[in-house]
Amino acid sequence: LRSSLRIGQRTEYDMPSDKAVGSASASNDDSDLEDLIAKSPLGRPKSNVEIDSGGFPSSGGNGGSFFNPLSFITGSLRLCFYKFPCVSTFIMVLGLVAFIAFLSNTVFNPSQKMGIMGADYSAITSAYDLSLSKVDHWCIQGDNDSCKCEDPLEPNSRSEFKSWNAAHKANVADVDLYRAVYGSAPTLIEESTGKTRPPIDVAFLGESVVEAMDGRWLGKRVSRAVNTADGKEGPEAKHRPDIGKVFERLFRKEKGGPVEGVALGIAGDNTANVLWRLQHDEMPYDFNPQVWWLVLGMNDLTRMQCSEEIVVLGILRVVEEIRLRKPDAKIVINSLLPMINYQSREQPKMADFADFKKSGDKMRENIEIEKAMKNFHGDKGPPPPRGGNKNGAGGVGKPNGGRMLQNGKAAKMRDGKGAKRTKKERQRDEDNATEGPNLEAALERRKKMLERKDKPIRDKVFRDNEKYHPKKPVSKFLPMIKKRVLPPVWPSVHLINDKLREFCAKHDDITFFDATLIFASDEGGGKHHLQNDMISPRGHPSELGFAVWEGHIVGRLHKWIVEKPTPPPAPEEDPDESEASGDDGDDLASGDGSDHLSDGKESEHEPIEQPSRDDPPPEEEEVKVKKAQKKKDDDDFVEEEDEEDADDEEDNAPEEEEVKVKKARKN
Repeated sequence: LRSSLRIGQRTEYDMPSDKAVGSASASNDDSDLEDLIAKSPLGRPKSNVEIDSGGFPSSGGNGGSFFNPLSFITGSLRLCFYKFPCVSTFIMVLGLVAFIAFLSNTVFNPSQKMGIMGADYSAITSAYDLSLSKVDHWCIQGDNDSCKCEDPLEPNSRSEFKSWNAAHKANVADVDLYRAVYGSAPTLIEESTGKTRPPIDVAFLGESVVEAMDGRWLGKRVSRAVNTADGKEGPEAKHRPDIGKVFERLFRKEKGGPVEGVALGIAGDNTANVLWRLQHDEMPYDFNPQVWWLVLGMNDLTRMQCSEEIVVLGILRVVEEIRLRKPDAKIVINSLLPMINYQSREQPKMADFADFKKSGDKMRENIEIEKAMKNFHGDKGPPPPRGGNKNGAGGVGKPNGGRMLQNGKAAKMRDGKGAKRTKKERQRDEDNATEGPNLEAALERRKKMLERKDKPIRDKVFRDNEKYHPKKPVSKFLPMIKKRVLPPVWPSVHLINDKLREFCAKHDDITFFDATLIFASDEGGGKHHLQNDMISPRGHPSELGFAVWEGHIVGRLHKWIVEKPTPPPAPEEDPDESEASGDDGDDLASGDGSDHLSDGKESEHEPIEQPSRDDPPPEEEEVKVKKAQKKKDDDDFVEEEDEEDADDEEDNAPEEEEVKVKKARKN
């Protein structure tokens, strides 16, 4: 009809006036068109140029035209809507949804700045320089209410948990064991070997990773491959990583290790808990390792969800506590291990140990351990083990006296005949179990759950400057429905490590050890990728990861223990001056903190042992010398005063008589 109208309009208005519509010479078809045009609601029809102006509008009165892209696009869209109405409607709705999603992700969900620090803590010199008055925010999300952070400057315990108390007592027992061997007659021995341990070289202080390093979790041995008398692994070593064995081969001299070390860690601890433990029997006055190796901050960041500034303050508070009480000790701050995921905010359970994976490459693990031992001892080779059986397990028997099956039967009998429990009740009992079949079931279930959770992020590349949007769509198909999410973990880890490195650069007695490249590969441009066979997304190393990491630690300790530079010889003094001064240079410790060497030994070949527990420390010896000198001076001074008093009495005798006369008169 429209085409007919256009044809009719063109023929009608292009004719001369003497051939207008309605003339006697017009045909019957023209009269029909005239009737249709007269009935049109638009009144007088438009010209052909006005109707077709959507594509090629008129350009003045010259009849020329020009191309308008916007008009062409709108005309094409109208044509598409006319030809394909359903498809065009679907495309329009899809574009509208995409536009709304774009606005919700940019305008209504802007990126939030991370890592704001309220002050610079790199130049502090004591714990009194630390203050919370300038903290910008407490929680990782940028506020002060969404986390469970504790005051990092005040010690705090978790004594309400039985497992924590048991783990703390185990740490104190290890410390007391090393304290006892310093005396001439040791009273405590190690149960597994029946012998005393040698002096301590390094003490690892920290939380979950440090406790797992020694093959323990919440105070219990859960990973150590317990060997029976016939040399076979016990039941509790089934499907578990043998992390404790790696620690024994490198940090137990009676097992052939090059260094003697102790691991003081408890799963789930934050820096405030570690500070409390140091002040309560885990750092006594006569426990003096040459090196304190700190592995802190993981639980503060990923479990308590504290801000980067709070984590740094907590670590520095522990450092200053050690510097205050052990001024001659070497302190090493280990970097936060690479991690890209948060932990549960609940208290750790035995089943959480499933995050430490068993090594699938035993050959590489053994190569790393042997390489570390060879680099430490050089051409001399490692010394033979000093105790235990040929398997290096010390003859430990089966756990619980081989009564695991009996415990399982007792559990079934306690349930009663025909008693049925729900799935949640069984899982709750398994999660709270500390041994036996329930613990094995909880570990297996936890392992499967973590594998499903880690599968989407296993191959993820994380950036140092990754942006943080507080809200994230619940699904890619519902971009407008959002939920609140936590910030990415790795940028926070990167910032904390930078602040700790800056602090260590300004203190000569503190060293920063960066373990990032051990567990993550550098992709360039501030990008990293986790080595999944070395560490989990939550920062828990595997059995192979522990072997490589501890091997690097042994290499670093070699420089401080074996290659320790000999202090320069003291300048020769005149014997007359030395006698006049009254100082005993052989008995007192040097002022630079270097240890005294016995005759015939060199520090570069023999590790420096701690003084005997019965011997007084150098400070007490110096005090005794000063007291003796002061007493001698006081005696001389008293004798001089007595002589002066005798002379004064002879001179003042008449004056005293006059005073007596005056008093008598007054009375």
